Amino acid sequence: MGGGGVAGSGRLRSADALISPDVAETVAKLPDLTPADAAAVKLARRYAAAIDEADPEAAAEVLDKLGPKLLAALEALGATPRSRAARKGGASGPGRGKLAAIREARRPA
Repeated sequence: MGGGGVAGSGRLRSADALISPDVAETVAKLPDLTPADAAAVKLARRYAAAIDEADPEAAAEVLDKLGPKLLAALEALGATPRSRAARKGGASGPGRGKLAAIREARRPA
């Protein structure tokens, strides 16, 4: 019994291919989490673990199914660029920041 593999997969995977450590690091760095966010944090961690633990033959299907759900959980926690921009009242698309507003204000009528 060796360590370092993904539980239940029967195969070793590179730590670089795992998403759970990145989700854990991201959540740990969120400044505004409260105890009320615990369920969303746990859900995000479980989605990430399920993606990491997916059988290699089903990995693409699992990612297609759970990836959007993980993203939604992270957005709800304010852990994506789009959700952070929305919380600040800014837009998330390119060219929609302060520079675009300045350019728009300077255009001749």
